[in-house]
Amino acid sequence: MARRGRHEGIGGPSVRAPDACPYRRPFPADFHDCPAYHPAYFVPLTSGYESMTPVWTCSHLVPGPVPGQALRFYGRCRLGDEAARLAWVETLHGRRLAELRRLSMEVARATATATSELVGAKGAQLQAEPDSPEREAATEALRDLQSRWLADFDAFLRLHGAELGALDFPPDAVRALCVELIDAWIAQGHSGPPEVPADALRSFPEDVRLLLNPEGESGGQ
Repeated sequence: MARRGRHEGIGGPSVRAPDACPYRRPFPADFHDCPAYHPAYFVPLTSGYESMTPVWTCSHLVPGPVPGQALRFYGRCRLGDEAARLAWVETLHGRRLAELRRLSMEVARATATATSELVGAKGAQLQAEPDSPEREAATEALRDLQSRWLADFDAFLRLHGAELGALDFPPDAVRALCVELIDAWIAQGHSGPPEVPADALRSFPEDVRLLLNPEGESGGQ
């Protein structure tokens, strides 16, 4: 059931912003109340970089600062308010969105173990001092786990690559994008999702680029 009228942030509830996600989180595995929902498998870390229980979130959900109130945040939909979410859905073929939801769940399940291990290794990397042997060892472990994740992803592509291709997601381009994103995530100094590189999106049709990165450049020529 959606939360109505208010959102919660650090420090207590306040009037809900127009672009605040109105749904209870974490999302159940069978969630379908929001037409723009795009499931993402998320393994959170504690402030000490320890892995927590994985949850389902939405790839459009980002933290939004509460105006004028330091250290208070709300779950912001990067697509905008309800009207913006509905308008965004109208730009996509309904079958594509429904199929992508299903395939997103499938790939998350296929790579769940490797994903959890990657996040745990990222936590170890962030706990270590920069330029220390511990940081170097943790980064090497991340590289090894990246190979394992990609092996699981390749198995997913062998089963579902044709389905992705039919949705205008070229399997080779999808894999190359995953490699770039994991590379960037390993190199960065935090555990949040990396920015989607515009260059890596040029192998996708324009409407797919907008699906992968609604707020960024479409990566057009």
